[in-house]
Amino acid sequence: MTPDAKDGSAALRESLDRLLATHDRPGAVMAALDAVDAGRIDIPQLYTEVLTPLMVSVGGRWQSGDVRVWEEHLYSAAVRDVVDALYPRVLAAKAALQPADRAVLLACPHGEGHDLGLRMLSDLFDLAGWTTYLLGPDVPNAEIVDAARTLAVDLVLLTSATHFHRVRIRHVLDELRDSLQGVRLVVAGPAWAADTAGLRDDEVFHAAEFLGDVAPVRSDG
Repeated sequence: MTPDAKDGSAALRESLDRLLATHDRPGAVMAALDAVDAGRIDIPQLYTEVLTPLMVSVGGRWQSGDVRVWEEHLYSAAVRDVVDALYPRVLAAKAALQPADRAVLLACPHGEGHDLGLRMLSDLFDLAGWTTYLLGPDVPNAEIVDAARTLAVDLVLLTSATHFHRVRIRHVLDELRDSLQGVRLVVAGPAWAADTAGLRDDEVFHAAEFLGDVAPVRSDG
C-alpha cells in the first residue's frame, strides 16, 4: 500500500470520528459511502483500515470513561449502516470471482453479543470467494456444531470482544473440536488482538492465511 493510501485511510477514519463525536450518524455514513463511490478507498481497506480501528478506538475510550455507552452504540450503528449498505456490492463482486470451493461458518460464542467485526469478516471472506454462513451473536455450542455439520463447512471462525470470553473460549473450542472432527477452528476479535495466550497456534485467525485473494471493491461502476 502506498503512503497516500495510508494517509487517505487515516484521514477518513479521523473524519468519521469527528462526525460521530458530534453525534452526526447520517453524515458519517454518507462520508464513508462517498469515499467508496469516489474510488478513494475500496471495501476491504474501509473495513480493515478505517471501520475496525475506529471501533477499537471508541471501545477503548468507552472503557476509560471518555465515551458514554449510548455514544459507543451510536458509532456501532453507523458502522453497521455502512456495512449493510455495501453488502450488495460485495455480492456483485463475489459473483464475478472464481469460487474458492471452501465454506466458513462465522459465529459469536454463547454470551457474546458483539458481532459487528464478525459481520465485516464475513464480507471479506465473500470477497475471497468463500461460501459464507453468518450466524451472528450469542450462538450456543450445540447450534454451531449442528450448523457446521449440516452446511459441511471447512472452517469455523469465532469472535469475541470481551475479556470474559478469553477465560471460557478454551472450553468452547475443546467442545467444538470433539464434535467437529476435521473442521478447522479459529478465533478472532478484540479480546485476542494483543495477546493470544490460551490459543493453539492453529487456532489464531491470520487474515493472510485465509483472505489472500480479497477482491478490491470500490464503486458500483
